[in-house]
Amino acid sequence: MVRKLTPRELRQRRATIKFGKIFTALSVGLWFLSSIPYIFIRVGTFLDNKGLLGEAPWTIKSKEMCGEQREKNAEGRVVVVTGANSGIGYEAAKTLALLNAEKVVLGCRSKGKCEYSKAMIDAERLELCFKGQEKDFTSNVIDPSLSLDLGDLDAVKKWAESLSAQEGVDYVTDLVLNAGIMSTPLEPRNPGTGLENQLHTNHVAHFYLTSLMLPLLESVSALEGAVKDSKVVTIASLAAQSPFSYSLSDINFTSGRSFSSLTAYSQSKRANLLFAQHLHSTLSPKGIKSLAAHPGYTRTNLFHNNWHFLPKQLDFIKDIASENTLFSMSSYDGAMMTVRSILDVNIPSGSYVTPAMYATGTPVVSRPKVSKWWNPGYKDGVIMYPFMENVWSWIWGGFSFKDEDVKGLNEFTEKVTGVKIE
Repeated sequence: MVRKLTPRELRQRRATIKFGKIFTALSVGLWFLSSIPYIFIRVGTFLDNKGLLGEAPWTIKSKEMCGEQREKNAEGRVVVVTGANSGIGYEAAKTLALLNAEKVVLGCRSKGKCEYSKAMIDAERLELCFKGQEKDFTSNVIDPSLSLDLGDLDAVKKWAESLSAQEGVDYVTDLVLNAGIMSTPLEPRNPGTGLENQLHTNHVAHFYLTSLMLPLLESVSALEGAVKDSKVVTIASLAAQSPFSYSLSDINFTSGRSFSSLTAYSQSKRANLLFAQHLHSTLSPKGIKSLAAHPGYTRTNLFHNNWHFLPKQLDFIKDIASENTLFSMSSYDGAMMTVRSILDVNIPSGSYVTPAMYATGTPVVSRPKVSKWWNPGYKDGVIMYPFMENVWSWIWGGFSFKDEDVKGLNEFTEKVTGVKIE
């Protein structure tokens, strides 16, 4: 016999059911609201890929490989790519090699991975571009005899010096500062500089490498028949947009600022953008363009290898972040920001090449503008809109900088490395 519920028990049951309905409705509602920006981005990406958002989509199709279209041809270019053994670095190096670059120099921390990357690129170029003409094939990919360990400035110097002495690289038209680490712990710090590791690897080591590569970049203008629009392309990140992560006064987390591995990563990528602006003001009078590019939300192993702050129980988040296809791009699509930065001769120095829909989409070019009153927190600086001009900058703020920001970071980096870029 079923016991009849008392009035109090009935009220409790009704309250529980009502609470469950409200909780479910709120959860579904919040999920839907949080999905709206992503739905908007995916719809926009689809329209962008169809060329329906104004600017024709800029990308390299498979039929355009092997340098058959003149406007998307890398002939005469000698390109150095750091972090070229995986992710967007590998895809950019491979694409430029397939587009008939004169030389593509792979900068890798692991010699074995660099050798493997060269073999893979050569095999694909042989298959796509020299089918039936294998006897005419000559590799245009250079796997240097030394590995490029950005964690060691002495190793960086030896690697740069070996390019001319051992690899026969007499000039460089394009330097791609692509390698990076993400979300590493604060300790131990870099043994050579004493800096937080992300700041050291992502910014300081690339600053030092650029100073060493300047003679090769500057020599282009004097060479007969060489490509004259030499460039330095600095790879940034969505994380650089955070307005609260950068602090020059406590850039190394030694004066009481609370450390977060993601905050430190964001700071290092903002440093990349400030460095790109310093190079613009310093090198553009010499005929060397400085561009920044961010690959959007791209599926790479950066998430798998570097989210050390997550406990083992949450390792699945790395899989979601690095493998989902709904809100992200492939490494190849992300590499298009780098490739356009190099091949598009009409991009002015100081520009920021970004996905059309901020996180995904084909490359578009953003130029610095004076910030407006609706840009939160950036009323006094110069702002770069990486997404549909004012729309996203109103929501997120864009990347803003002032001259003193660029100068302050440059002076700090010069002191650490002992070199100047001028």
